[in-house]
Amino acid sequence: MSTFRIQEFAKLAGVTVRALHHYDRLKLLSPAHRSERGYRLYCHEDLGRLERVLALRYLGLSLREIAALLNASVGHSAEPLTVTLARQRAALGERRDGLDRVLRAIEHAQRRAQDVAETEGAEPEWLLYQTILKEIQMQEATDWTEKYYSPKAVEALRERLAAMTPEQWVKIGDQWKALFADLQSALDREVPPDSAEARTLVARWMRLGDEFTLGDPEIAEGWRRLHDDQSHWPDDERAERLRASMPKPEYWSFFHQAIQACLRHG
Repeated sequence: MSTFRIQEFAKLAGVTVRALHHYDRLKLLSPAHRSERGYRLYCHEDLGRLERVLALRYLGLSLREIAALLNASVGHSAEPLTVTLARQRAALGERRDGLDRVLRAIEHAQRRAQDVAETEGAEPEWLLYQTILKEIQMQEATDWTEKYYSPKAVEALRERLAAMTPEQWVKIGDQWKALFADLQSALDREVPPDSAEARTLVARWMRLGDEFTLGDPEIAEGWRRLHDDQSHWPDDERAERLRASMPKPEYWSFFHQAIQACLRHG
């Protein structure tokens, strides 16, 4: 049986070594063979499983969903692949509808510009495109992140983006920055997670989170899926901004410890 070291297998499969390590940690693709020195050894069966993982990733499924599909044993209550694909098709159709709306808005603006030029002469371009600017910005703001949300959650997020002003976004960003600064201060001072100060920080965190999710569990679930899949985010400006805005791992750890302390003490 032919086996491959991780670097060889990564090159053969067209993925990164980092991705293979990540799949191994999630029990998505754990090679059964090891060399005498303990190195991972992949085989052709592993390549077949990896191709299934990548195909499902391309369709927009999260790694957790893929693991549930591939690791489900016979008799266990896991969502059938046909149901998962139908749900994902609906989500992708929703994204396509959003793009179609943007294209129609652009075509409308082009026709209007031509009509105005023929009857009244040219007018400032910003007036011509004012009616579609928000919609385009909204589409760019979500883009690839939409695949992590249900169609219902995507619609709710689009409505929220359309209603938010730049000043409101700046205010929200400042509130998160202030919270992270206070969390860092608490960590530096070794504030106990079961303290009153920690409970106050948790309350601020949850309040800001609710402002983003609108109290909608589907939006909260989509955000969790987005956060958990950072290793597969694209290398673009949007992803860099998101990474910069995400809480540090030590903040998450403090947050979860404080939550557990609240639950223990009521």
